[in-house]
Amino acid sequence: MAKMHRSGREGSIAAPAVRPSAVCAAVLLLAVSPVWLWPPSAAAAETALIPLPADSVVKDASMMLLSRSRIVMSEPALAPLAKVLAGEIWQLAGLRLATAEGAPREGDIALSIDASMGAEAYELSVGKTASVRGGTYAAAAMGTATLLQAMTIPSGGVAALPHMQVNDRPLAPYRGLMVDVARQRHSVETLKQLVVLCRWYKINTLQLHLTDDQSFTFPSRSMPGLATPGRQFTLDELTDLETYARDRGVAILPELDMPGHATAAVKGAPERLACDPPGRGTICAGNEDTYRALDTLVGEMCDVFKTSAYFHIGADEVSTAAWSRCRNCRAYMARNGLDGTKELYRHFIVRMNEIVKRHGRKMIVWEGFGKSGAVKIPADVTVMVFESMYNIAPDVLSGGHAVINTAWQPLYVTDGRKWSPQHIYGWNMYRWEHWAPVSPAFWRAIVVPQTDRVLGAQICAWDQNDPDEMPSLRQRLAAMAERTWNPHAGRNYADFAARLKVTDEKLDRLVGP
Repeated sequence: MAKMHRSGREGSIAAPAVRPSAVCAAVLLLAVSPVWLWPPSAAAAETALIPLPADSVVKDASMMLLSRSRIVMSEPALAPLAKVLAGEIWQLAGLRLATAEGAPREGDIALSIDASMGAEAYELSVGKTASVRGGTYAAAAMGTATLLQAMTIPSGGVAALPHMQVNDRPLAPYRGLMVDVARQRHSVETLKQLVVLCRWYKINTLQLHLTDDQSFTFPSRSMPGLATPGRQFTLDELTDLETYARDRGVAILPELDMPGHATAAVKGAPERLACDPPGRGTICAGNEDTYRALDTLVGEMCDVFKTSAYFHIGADEVSTAAWSRCRNCRAYMARNGLDGTKELYRHFIVRMNEIVKRHGRKMIVWEGFGKSGAVKIPADVTVMVFESMYNIAPDVLSGGHAVINTAWQPLYVTDGRKWSPQHIYGWNMYRWEHWAPVSPAFWRAIVVPQTDRVLGAQICAWDQNDPDEMPSLRQRLAAMAERTWNPHAGRNYADFAARLKVTDEKLDRLVGP
């Protein structure tokens, strides 16, 4: 048998390939039993999993999936996952499995939820049946992704699952992918492909950068003029996308970028969002009607994107010059005892945090605010540290905040600059680098001790054309997934690349090359 542990002490899984005669023997035995012994070690040899599980044992026997096999769920809440899994098995193996509730029979796949396991823990056990048990719906979904990666296809219309025992959970609770749909128009179909990519590699969050200077893509009902003509999604499209992602165990995190990066927003609703006189690209922070409008917008987005526990307000790269001239902002600073626009900026973050929490979410910002200020940024604001220029991870952590690593190098993917999967595989989520000398992280990598307050990491795809997203992300995201799920597995890049070749070929069947 082959064994894999988070400690990484075990060697690579290796064994001879399946002989054609063995496949013929398998076909003869299909009518007899769904349980069939694979040739020695072949099942273990072909079990290419990314990310590597925390603890797994793969044996030499296999369970055959046949046309009479079913996907059986323990409760109706798992019906969407059962349907998704059935569709994926059809795409991968050309095998149609029925779904049902009740007790599994030999050769069935059984899905269940056990809340005592923990939010992202799952167990996969394959013997006479294949059982996937997760602490939540999303955890069960991750277990089925492992099942699909382990599945082999000896011939059309049949598939095999190696006898295995997997007990798994991630090191990092946040594993994300961000896509910039505000600068470049994206189709819903491409976003659905990215959801499948996230599911495949156990990335639990897909952040949509919905607004920026270039366009406002969210269709607000309260302020219909906000949406940029020809660039906005419809509510039906976004609701459908949210359901599609939720069914696959992926949460969509909406980002409403403010108070900077807001040219499109100010243009779309100047009467509620603009300074007086108007300032390019910056929302007024001194008008109560502005805060009411933003409260409504946050609520509208939360009503569509129901799964994520977070809401992202951007809050980076804010030009506060307009606030210095704005009649409303100057009066607001005087009333609230704020000494200048820097303090107004920090105050804005505090007020938005109160709004976001009223809608039942935890707020995320980019690192834009500085280390010090009279207005204290609440510790319950989570910070994505990216450039290490406005604030660096050690200082953000010392302020009591949770941190998500979005380091420019190697986690940004743009048309002008991107890093290889091998580079990403050599990185870890406690390390920040930057390619530009203007950042302290250029001169020496910024490294923090391992702590639970580094929640994880996220690859950020900025300003990329729709057709470029999948080709540029699929292998890079796989590398980040393993480095955030099980970074202590002790494997090298060559081992990862061999597994990636197998999983990437299967991904072709799910989303296309």
